[in-house]
Amino acid sequence: MKTIIISLLFCSAAFAQSYPGSFSRIGLNAKGMALGNSISAMPEGNVYTYYNPALASFQMGGSISGSVALMSLGRQLNVITYTQGLRPGAGMSLGLINANVTNIDGRDADGAPTGNFSTSEYLAYFSFSNEFFPGFSLGVNLKMYYNNLYSGLTSTALGFDIGGLYRVTNDLSLGAVVTDLGVKYHWDSSKLYGTDGSSFTSPFPHIFKLGASYDLPFINSCITAEYDIAPGPLSGIHAGLEISPIPLLALRAGLSTSNELNLGTVVTPSFGFGAKIELLDFAPEINYAYVSEPFSPYGIQTISLMFGF
Repeated sequence: MKTIIISLLFCSAAFAQSYPGSFSRIGLNAKGMALGNSISAMPEGNVYTYYNPALASFQMGGSISGSVALMSLGRQLNVITYTQGLRPGAGMSLGLINANVTNIDGRDADGAPTGNFSTSEYLAYFSFSNEFFPGFSLGVNLKMYYNNLYSGLTSTALGFDIGGLYRVTNDLSLGAVVTDLGVKYHWDSSKLYGTDGSSFTSPFPHIFKLGASYDLPFINSCITAEYDIAPGPLSGIHAGLEISPIPLLALRAGLSTSNELNLGTVVTPSFGFGAKIELLDFAPEINYAYVSEPFSPYGIQTISLMFGF
């Protein structure tokens, strides 16, 4: 049984860098992932407050978005969000993220098969922000994590993010975010092992993000960048470029860097597109992203569908 639990812990961490809550750092949707997850200071269009809660103040109208990310090693990431601008200068958002790992090969201490297992993890969040003076917004993400690691072994964690955004000019925006403050999993295996069980705490890493976006003066294009300050491989640089050759089409490319033990700096490229359809009062938008994964058989493919109103 202990071998099974260790395997589940490993597979749950396989989403990214082996830190608690790693599934939540893959990316929220195809737009952000195609741009290297560098959109914490990108207030144009329909915003994604999970990257920075202060973005909610710049949401015009409302939007509903759903996203599915398909990955190797039996992993899948599902996201649904609702975002609403609140005039004159506020905004809010609700979101649910779900990650699953299936077909985990269970073995006992002698290596004999014990069946296939699965694990799942959830994150529900609420974002709110307010524009305190023109172009300057502060916001907060209230977050609740739930990890169903194994039958009888679950954990819940609460915490929050704090973010700010300042539109220096109509073209240049700067942002800053601190993530997962106060978040930690508490594990107790005594229900499985009795007196042989143990309890321990897994604190989430805090990531301090500094972001920027700049609208270039040609071909309706924008560049985005972000520098993450965090423990070990979670620190790095993210960057992206979006070009809209026509109003209803956006082409995107990005990259992310991480510092892997014994490997140095690893660069992860990404690319994708977004296409809009104008229908009455709704504005459906489909986005696609492909993100390379250096240690997996193939990369992440993500499809997102958004309805603006």
